[in-house]
Amino acid sequence: MRKIWDKIVKWILSIPSDKKLHFVAGFTIAAFFAISLGMIAVVVSALFAGFIKEFFDQWTSPAGEGWDWGDLLATVLGGLLCQGFVGLGLWWGFFGS
Repeated sequence: MRKIWDKIVKWILSIPSDKKLHFVAGFTIAAFFAISLGMIAVVVSALFAGFIKEFFDQWTSPAGEGWDWGDLLATVLGGLLCQGFVGLGLWWGFFGS
């Protein structure tokens, strides 16, 4: 069991820090919309924010250096994790009837 845990920790530490920040941003954006607007499909907000951020990066950086599909994927994965938590909360009845 310890070897599996060590491999997981090694994999997480190998992820670049900007991807981790995109993941956290996607989760935070999705959580904000889940709490403030009561959205059920909160991953849509993370996807939208990720596209806006990558479009902005493409627009403001030198030719061909702005868009990063990995950043978009990390943002959406953060939103998907939040979506999973929202789904579990709805299933368990935490968010109203």
